[in-house]
Amino acid sequence: MTADEFADLLDCYGTDSVAWPSSLRNEAIRYARVSDEGRRLLAKSIAFDAMLADSTHVPVAFRLRARILERIATNESPAWWTWITDAMWRPALLALLPLVFGFVIGDMTLESDGDSTDASMFLAFTDLENFAEVNESTATDD
Repeated sequence: MTADEFADLLDCYGTDSVAWPSSLRNEAIRYARVSDEGRRLLAKSIAFDAMLADSTHVPVAFRLRARILERIATNESPAWWTWITDAMWRPALLALLPLVFGFVIGDMTLESDGDSTDASMFLAFTDLENFAEVNESTATDD
């Protein structure tokens, strides 16, 4: 076994010899015992595995777990949420929601200028060459 093959084996299967393929296991163990390069690669891989194992520990904020569990146990919720979700208010709020959306949509579609609607209608039913004549005739009629 060469140093490159042993390094590839460590990269693919890690430092645990049980995880190594059985066809290469005995040869890799022998290479790690006999060769200085094999011992160095194995030690480097073990150190890397230890570094990865240490990096998985994430510190938790002071008493965070206790505060979360306490809040769940007491079923605390903010005062405004309790007021909105109270049984009496829920149907009233649900009934007003479509009404508010209707006012908003109706206000958005309302056009303030009636003349632009008339001009758009004439554009839709006439060609552009005759539009000037139609526009002048409607202006004199008013």
